[in-house]
Amino acid sequence: MWQNRSFNFYLAARVLYHTRVYRAAAFNANLALELLLKATLLYHDPSFDPTRANHRFAGMLRTLRNKVPGGASAFIPGYFHHGQRYQLLARYPSNGPGLLIPASFLADLDGAFCALVKLVPFQHNTELKRLLGSRDRMARLRLTRGNASASALRRLLRVRVASPIGNDLP
Repeated sequence: MWQNRSFNFYLAARVLYHTRVYRAAAFNANLALELLLKATLLYHDPSFDPTRANHRFAGMLRTLRNKVPGGASAFIPGYFHHGQRYQLLARYPSNGPGLLIPASFLADLDGAFCALVKLVPFQHNTELKRLLGSRDRMARLRLTRGNASASALRRLLRVRVASPIGNDLP
């Protein structure tokens, strides 16, 4: 459930970024990565309490490195979580520094999402898997457009793209 919820926010971040709604894309990216990080930790450590972890990315990343096999290899660029900027500045007006959205935002998000998905071997019937193999090209493009990690996700999840709707007629 946590991973599917994370996937919804990830997909929203991608769509919002492509439509140039950057502030909302940043917020959704932060939420997607936080939820996927929590899902990964829950899978590997049943004693992990996501509510106690709250929004403390640094602590969860330390736990990931220490308790999850291969966890040290998962890289989440600091700007997604440093000082909770994406979580706070994306939502609340502020007279302080603005919100930095680097040119590498989407590639970084896709890479971080893929790196965390790789740490959870159980991927049966997830929304990610369903959309990767969807026959609906337009729906699938929300995930795959400009996504350098899409083929890695397909290989990892053993997903083949289904034939397009209408091409399966006898």
